[in-house]
Amino acid sequence: MAIFTGGKSTAINSPRHLTLRHARRVIGLKKQSLGLLGPDEEVTEPTLAPGEEKVDSYWAPGLEAGPSYSINVTQTIKTPNQDESLVLQGQQDFTVDAPQFTLPEGSIHSVYPPSGYSEDHRILPHVVLTDPHLPWERRGSPKTPEHLGDRNRVPWLAVFSFTQDELKLSAEALASMFQKTSDQLQKPVKQSSTLAINMTVADLCATTDMVTPVSNLQPSTIQDARGDFIFVPAELFTSLFSTFDQSSQRQVPASPDTMPYQFLSHVRNINTTGMAVSGVEDVGIFSVVLGNRAGPLDNLAPATVSVHLVSIEGVEAMQFPISQPYVALCSLHSWTYTVLPPRMLNVPDAMEALGRTLGVLRPPESVIAALKARNDRVSDRIACRLDDGYSLVTYRTQTGERSVALYRGPLTPTVVPPLTMNHCSNSGIDLQILDKEVGIMDVSYSSAWQLGRTLALGDEAFTAALMRLRRAIHTGAMKASKIRVVQQESADALRTRTDLLKDLPTMVTHLHQVHVPYPPPAGATPPFVGGGPRRRWHRHRLRPHEIPGLGFQSPQIGKIYLEEAIKLARHLAQSPDGSMYDEHNAPNSNDWMVVLKWLMDRMFLDGVPAHYLISDPFHLEPESLRFFSIDQNWVDALIDGALSLGNHQGDDPDRAAIKAALNDYIQQGPQLLDQETQVPSYGFFLRSDLVTMFPDLRVKTLPQQSNPPKRAPLLRHEIITDGVMLCLLDRTPGSEDFTGLTFTQPPHQQRFAVARGLDVTAVKVDIRRQYTVDESIRDKDVNQHDPLTPEIKYQPDTADNLFIWGSQPGTADLRILRLPRFADVQLQYLQEKMGTYDAGSTPTKYFDDDTATSALFALQMNDPIYYLEIGLQGNPALQSLAAPPRPRTLRFLEPARVAPLLPTGTSSSSSSSPQPPDEPPAKDDDRGPVTTLFSRPAGYHPGPHILASLGPHVRAIRTRNLPSPQVTGDDTPAQFPKYTCSVVTSGLSYVQVGDNLPQDLIFAIGVSENDTSTYQLTEFDVRIRLGPVNPTIHTLMQDYDGPGPRMLDNLRFNVLPQFDHQGGDVYLLLRLLPRSATGRIEIRKVREMGFLLSLATVNLFPDHQTLVRLDTMAYYTDPSHPTQETNFDANIINSKA
Repeated sequence: MAIFTGGKSTAINSPRHLTLRHARRVIGLKKQSLGLLGPDEEVTEPTLAPGEEKVDSYWAPGLEAGPSYSINVTQTIKTPNQDESLVLQGQQDFTVDAPQFTLPEGSIHSVYPPSGYSEDHRILPHVVLTDPHLPWERRGSPKTPEHLGDRNRVPWLAVFSFTQDELKLSAEALASMFQKTSDQLQKPVKQSSTLAINMTVADLCATTDMVTPVSNLQPSTIQDARGDFIFVPAELFTSLFSTFDQSSQRQVPASPDTMPYQFLSHVRNINTTGMAVSGVEDVGIFSVVLGNRAGPLDNLAPATVSVHLVSIEGVEAMQFPISQPYVALCSLHSWTYTVLPPRMLNVPDAMEALGRTLGVLRPPESVIAALKARNDRVSDRIACRLDDGYSLVTYRTQTGERSVALYRGPLTPTVVPPLTMNHCSNSGIDLQILDKEVGIMDVSYSSAWQLGRTLALGDEAFTAALMRLRRAIHTGAMKASKIRVVQQESADALRTRTDLLKDLPTMVTHLHQVHVPYPPPAGATPPFVGGGPRRRWHRHRLRPHEIPGLGFQSPQIGKIYLEEAIKLARHLAQSPDGSMYDEHNAPNSNDWMVVLKWLMDRMFLDGVPAHYLISDPFHLEPESLRFFSIDQNWVDALIDGALSLGNHQGDDPDRAAIKAALNDYIQQGPQLLDQETQVPSYGFFLRSDLVTMFPDLRVKTLPQQSNPPKRAPLLRHEIITDGVMLCLLDRTPGSEDFTGLTFTQPPHQQRFAVARGLDVTAVKVDIRRQYTVDESIRDKDVNQHDPLTPEIKYQPDTADNLFIWGSQPGTADLRILRLPRFADVQLQYLQEKMGTYDAGSTPTKYFDDDTATSALFALQMNDPIYYLEIGLQGNPALQSLAAPPRPRTLRFLEPARVAPLLPTGTSSSSSSSPQPPDEPPAKDDDRGPVTTLFSRPAGYHPGPHILASLGPHVRAIRTRNLPSPQVTGDDTPAQFPKYTCSVVTSGLSYVQVGDNLPQDLIFAIGVSENDTSTYQLTEFDVRIRLGPVNPTIHTLMQDYDGPGPRMLDNLRFNVLPQFDHQGGDVYLLLRLLPRSATGRIEIRKVREMGFLLSLATVNLFPDHQTLVRLDTMAYYTDPSHPTQETNFDANIINSKA
């Protein structure tokens, strides 16, 4: 749902949008104060403080939809050489496109009362729209005088509420009214749950016994448009669009009057801080459309009311009196709610009751007390476990036995200390904890590890980024580790590119000394010196014990690999300027950016299924407020399981390196923020109907902090399901910086009521104080929160009333506001009763306005704003959550322990095992024998092929040159490949029939003997002859009308069906075509081409076994051998024969 902000959007698509936006704002303000903002950067602060709102009467677009417009353009062209000028004129006609019969998705932000819920009869239903222009995008009153549009404007939308008997059409009416409609309207016609009928405009115009304003709206262009339409009784419609005199008698005008509805729509600009739904933006601008009818006043039982947001466009073009029994209006949105009898539960009572349910997230106290009352050791232990937030769950062991286990999610009623284990896990089994007192396994952390791995496997983007990040860390760390190991053996054993470049200036001066022997330094190994020809190919060969171990499992690598991996991970976690990547600058590695975002989202418990968070529904009962602590061990296990993907080395130090980089991000925090990254440690659930009634129920932590606060007050604030709100924080409940909570109705989701009191005998109105002066002056009025006195009280027979009870004296069938009379009385009362203040020596009015507007009227119709404030300090229900703050970094930082295949030191290349002494250097003799490392057995005679590969001073043996083979034009590219084909039913080696139901046929096509073939395949066809069951000519199917074939594994091909007619017979041709831009593929690259033919009805042969011959044809690019034709038999088994 998009929120209109009136400017640049600040929304961040992340479950951590509250913390990220807060950090972005604080960093931007600090950059602004230091003069570090870039040319394209700007810091925009909301003009309204949290909790404030600005109310406008309307937001009209530049051009309204409906009328036709034209643009006239005149251009005069003059040239320096001519006195005459050329005048060009052009005209372009256009219309403005806007919603008319349906609203775009996401247009409705919220409705009140919510669908299916109950409310008082005083309450006026209303709709909150996400587009502030929407109610005025079309003309609600084309004949409105221009001077009345300066402060008010009639919208084209209105909210009407109806009882069931007012809109319910009888079966006879439904049968007679829609006889002339088209077949697009399903017969018999039925009304929806809100008593609307969905149809096209053409069908609406063909409906009898009704009139509609839609017929006045260019019907030639909208005949195919669909919408929901309600059929309002003509008498009720007349009352809704008529005026009433001072004696409350209806005065029917010549045409419907829509002017009263100008007071029932307005715009609200709010600060969205602390709101779950609208809080994705800093600012939200909404339009609000109010209803003008109260609920039934004399009902003794709950009554269902249907509410419709209807279009009143074209209503003023109709004529009174209405000649038909019904008037059809287009309903753009509808819902139902229940009107309660008087003195039922209301919002203040619900909030007060909610404040008394404060507790922690655990089973009800009655369940725990019942176990403790048994006074046996096992019951006491189970009660203690339940008191810690555990639940008993069904558990299946690795060997398959069903058992019971203890499970607790990440949300605990007590603060959980850190585990003593700090190693990563490779399976999660080692994270299970056995409760020795009752012999039950605690699978909490094991389940968290498995969940983390499952969530990671389900996110392809994260998995791919993690694999690439692991590869980068492993490759770089192995290279650095190998260099260090080699250099530890000998500082000069490896020369890097940098070392080589440093020696380039002196290389040329030393080239002439290459063959000049010189004595080595004292104690150094003698260098190689030139010798005779026999010494030319002799070098000292390193023995196994002299070669350092450079494999990943080598002890030398293992000692330093983790250190190098952490260095490389920290480098990848930086930005190009050398600072740490903090999600507000550019990263060195895009893969690290993806991995970091995913891991931080999981630390905010995003994506964790609800049954993992709340293990038992009894932990969170209806109408309750439950606080909890977040178990960091559980989160560590979740992260460890996610990062375990791609572990192919056992102990997996790369995982530990990634965690070290993540801990750096958490500990250091973003630049210029001067604090650690905020990670949730506490939170609360609010389960109440208030959350459904007010989805943007505003949450504020106490005490109120500076603006902007140093830390984001709420880290995550979401409506996770209907009626359940989740809030995560990083401060301890009851601490000095979190002394309490306040829940407040949001400004744009407040209730609107007719009056303070309303029944069949009277209406009691309190006129609220309104101000046109600055807030600082308004605060000087000590009575600003008190209504004006005396209250206004009207009875049904009072002259010049504000409220119309019924169409006849003593009835209450209308229950509508009398406008503009109500708005004029409000204005007059404010002008007379608001009083003045001293501005110097001149008395000045607190309220100084001369026009009644929809904005002023909306403030009057607001029901009182209720809020619930809960003190947390010293609350005994939260004592189990008291604990000193701890860092929220990961603690499973040691690589997993995996036993090596060979114990350390037993390798044949180990330097610790005894080795034979080195052979003495051979004497440098030109004619002497060269010492070798091996000897030939006596009588060995080398063959010519061995002698030919001796040193360069040995002459090769003469051989006879063989003639080259002659290439002839008749040679083929190689032999034809061999195709093996079969048709089977899934899970069988044949096609099984019996019930003669459609089934999926698998065509298994294998390719062999093609390793050296150079044929280019362009198409492979399978021809299936179609026809009925015939004892002489066997056909696989009589016909085929299924969804078609699809490839199974080899996606290098597309399979296309086609019917072919040859010789009076019909064939189903299944063509396998290469998915290549050239239209061909090398056959040596193909191993199989299996595909599936969906829902094929195979012929039911009377015999138990029947063979059906199928033909195949392969097409190649070789002009001399373009085709290869084969065939195979399909084995049909009749299981019923």
